[in-house]
Amino acid sequence: MSAHRSPAVARLKRARWFMTALVTVITAAAVSVFGFVAATIDAHARQTRADDQVDRVSGGLARAIQHDDKQVLDLSTVIDDELAKGSTAVVVVVRKPGEPWKQVHTYQRSLMPDDTQIATLATQIEDHAEGILYQGNRYAATDITGRSVTVAGVPVFWQDWDNIVVILAGTEATTNPGQHRTLLWEMAIGGSLLVLLSAAATYLLSGRSQRQALRMLDEHEQFLGDAAHELRTPLTTLKLLTESRPKPEEVQQTLAEARRLADRMARLVTGLLARARMQAGIAEPERTMLRLDQLAEAVAEEAGDPRIVVTAHPTVVVGDPQLLSLAIRNMLENGLTHGAVNRAAPVEVHVAEGRVSIRDHGPGVDPVMSASPFNRGAAGRTGRNGIGLALVAWVAQAHGGNASIEPAVGGGTIATLWLPPADITVGTPANAQR
Repeated sequence: MSAHRSPAVARLKRARWFMTALVTVITAAAVSVFGFVAATIDAHARQTRADDQVDRVSGGLARAIQHDDKQVLDLSTVIDDELAKGSTAVVVVVRKPGEPWKQVHTYQRSLMPDDTQIATLATQIEDHAEGILYQGNRYAATDITGRSVTVAGVPVFWQDWDNIVVILAGTEATTNPGQHRTLLWEMAIGGSLLVLLSAAATYLLSGRSQRQALRMLDEHEQFLGDAAHELRTPLTTLKLLTESRPKPEEVQQTLAEARRLADRMARLVTGLLARARMQAGIAEPERTMLRLDQLAEAVAEEAGDPRIVVTAHPTVVVGDPQLLSLAIRNMLENGLTHGAVNRAAPVEVHVAEGRVSIRDHGPGVDPVMSASPFNRGAAGRTGRNGIGLALVAWVAQAHGGNASIEPAVGGGTIATLWLPPADITVGTPANAQR
């Protein structure tokens, strides 16, 4: 079973998407709030600058305007003033008591309201001043093109002249609205990119954080699948033995076969658990200096098959005795199984210089699995796809060695487990791969 199709992995993937969506929503909300606050602050600042600008122009021009001895309004002081030459619109209106307002000077007229509203604003400014000189006021209005503008007006009175003059200054409600719109677009685009980057980063980081969990789930599923597959055959055989009701003279043979099956299952479980624990990082292979020839002889003797012939030369390696015993035992079982074509043919075990070679005289390497005989799930002529050889390759790799299967001269196969020879002077493998 592949963990990538298991319910546990499906839940992890859903959690990954949920986490990504949650972070994306939170980021989008935070960016939206930040954008709203920034846009509001910018708009308020621009409005404040517009208000200050019209107040400064209207107040400054009101203090500059004069009339001559002939009671004629002197507009030159307004026209020539720098305040009346900028981007702010200026309208000067004058009225004699009982008469309507008259516009005597205009500048940037398009930024000011129409004539009717100008007159209304001037009247409101005059009434609001209540005879107090330079008592200005500010209003929100609409210019003749429909834009929102801010208009400030300051009245001017003279004791020796009955006429009333009102200086009106107007500008757009927010200074440089184009820049404000550009800022809004920049925040919208930048915020969207930030949300997308946040979503992508969250998805990648959550996947990275789940990688170890996915690997452990995969190993868990692999362990369960391997255990179920490998234990199914001996358990079925054991069940048949217990249900066969052997004759009295066959009881000892049946019990011996049952013990053999139980030992095989125990070895399988031990190997699977050891591999699972080491792949999960829970345990490490034991590093003990041992005689590989003696270990192989002990495994061969334990197998108890008369076809096994051992030729061993003293060789010292550093490794885990339990794992190495498991690997040699699996190689022996593989040789005994495939060498069963000729019951009289021996299974030869040769040990020397850190190598354990086991030759059988069976049909040879199946071409179907010759390219990858150590892959988990590789199947040959018998259709079996056990993990015995896969465990051999894993044990060899864990010890810095390797494993191979190749055709033997004259028929059959040779399975070899090679380990780095131990450096007896320091007790560590020579040239061992770390």
